[in-house]
Parts: sequence; C-alpha cells; structure tokens
Amino acid sequence: MALPCVGSRHLRFVMSSRRLRYVLLFSLLVLALASCRTAPPSENTDTGINIALQLDPDPPRIGEASLLVTITNAQGEPINDARVNVRGDMNHAGMRPVLREVENGEDGVYRIPFEWTMGGDWLVDVEVTLPDGTSARRRFDYTVTTDTGALHTPLSLG
Repeated sequence: MALPCVGSRHLRFVMSSRRLRYVLLFSLLVLALASCRTAPPSENTDTGINIALQLDPDPPRIGEASLLVTITNAQGEPINDARVNVRGDMNHAGMRPVLREVENGEDGVYRIPFEWTMGGDWLVDVEVTLPDGTSARRRFDYTVTTDTGALHTPLSLG
C-alpha cells in the first residue's frame, strides 16, 4: 500500500524557510555594515565657537594641500589656543580616513597639512577644543578632482 507523499511538502516548507533565513541573515549583514559608518558630528552652535574652512589649493585636487581653519568666538575675535582635530573621509566605505591634529593658531587661523588621497566626494569633520574643555564641531563637503594641475606637453612625432 502506498503512503501519501507528505515528505515532499514538508521538504518544500523546510527549503523555503531555510531560504528565508538566508535572506534575513543577508539583510541583517548589509544593515550592520551600513551602520558601521560613524554618525556625522553635531554642530555645536550654542558654544559661541565659529569654525570656517578654506582650502589651498581651491578647488581641491588629489595630492598635498593645506586646510586653513579659522576659529573665532561669538564676538568675531580670533581664538588662538585651541586644539583642532580634522578627519577627512570619503563618503563611501573602504577607505582609511586622513587624520590631522594641530594646536595654536595665528590670528585665529590654523594651517593644517593635508593630503587628498583620492578623487571623489569627501567629508571633512573639524572639531575644535578650547583649553577649558568647550568644544564645537562642523562638517564640510568637498568634491576632489583627479586633475593634478600639471601642464601636459603634447608629444611631438618628429
């Protein structure tokens, strides 16, 4: 006497639930990797610290550069005794950030040697800490070109 084929229906259910588990596991993995990126720094506007950033060269291009961070108080007076931390990072995962720190500016301007290591969209986070522990942060967005600024000499064929 033949038994009903209950096993195949059960096997299909097990296979579909296994597939569902893999999809859920993959989704959780993608979500976890996406959340690895640090949250943008909050901009502390109530601290009375103003942060401005200029680039040299501007517009930015791959290679050596200088970041000119200008720090002033609420009255517009320069702040010279701060510690300035800069983190430059591409807006996509997979690249090591460029980290710099400098102390003591001149007339509120802190010149920071920097290197744009790749072309593309960058996020530059500037954190300023005063000797009394007061701090402020600001994020700047830049697009770095691959143009090195070098003059190209045409190849002569003759």
